[in-house]
Amino acid sequence: MPDQIRVAVIGCGGIAREIYLPLLDSSREAHVCACVDASEDARAVLCDRYPKAAVLGDARELDPDACDCALVLTPVREGLDAHYEPVLALMQAGVPTLCEKPLSADLARTEEMVAASEANQTLLMMSVNRRFAPVFRRAFEHFEGHEVAICAAEKSGAGGIFREIVTNSLHVLDAMRWLCGEANDVSGWLEREGETELRASVSMRFDGGALGSFVMSRQAGRWIERMVLHGEGRTAIVDAPREVELVTDGDRVRWCPDQCCWQLSEAQRWGFAAQLEHFFACARGDEEPHVTASDALESHRLAERVRALG
Repeated sequence: MPDQIRVAVIGCGGIAREIYLPLLDSSREAHVCACVDASEDARAVLCDRYPKAAVLGDARELDPDACDCALVLTPVREGLDAHYEPVLALMQAGVPTLCEKPLSADLARTEEMVAASEANQTLLMMSVNRRFAPVFRRAFEHFEGHEVAICAAEKSGAGGIFREIVTNSLHVLDAMRWLCGEANDVSGWLEREGETELRASVSMRFDGGALGSFVMSRQAGRWIERMVLHGEGRTAIVDAPREVELVTDGDRVRWCPDQCCWQLSEAQRWGFAAQLEHFFACARGDEEPHVTASDALESHRLAERVRALG
């Protein structure tokens, strides 16, 4: 693999413009070799931004031999499951891939994509950036070697989102699995308004012994992403992405990522930057993935169990 990894970016919409392309532009170890976007206007902008890159309108036009890895950032929304075909093609071509979550809004398709990764022995990672976010990392480290007894989490905001539990709440459900193990028992309520998953209150029992609760509302006054962990005289209170309070036998420490670096970017606060560096290391063969495709699949399966409550 060359000194600078050649990255193909498939889907150059909102999250690409806001997060991934700025990270790639500032990276010393990677450069954009190809961009794929269905929008003619977007392609015109990309041609100016990356004059040496191949700018394409369809992922099927991508030459897999001309890239070392790929980012699949196309949307998953009602009537459009745009991760599925590009990821399958990349797996068959042997191109290491980081795909935005969820791999698919459909569980059967997610299973097919993971099976393709395993059959072709090709790296497939799903973006679960909370595992790389500084506040969640601090909470994980605080409980390393200690048993979590209680995990209470919330992921709320305003306005309906297509398949909210799989496409948005998946972040927090994955973090709960990461910190507590697999959920053996899942019960509770989920209410819909038409096709919109509006609110949920869920209880879980994890195989590590922890009891968990998860609540979600799309009727909140603001974005809220919180997690509270208790166990063995320890507490971690995560208010993502800006703060975590760590308590040990009454001694309290409040930590903010910005204490370590003046004005972190949102990509750093939410863990995107660290996740991308890790993906590049895995693509090079220097590291093993923290989150395998099969691990990501289990988070999708948990999300579907929550969806089934409604």
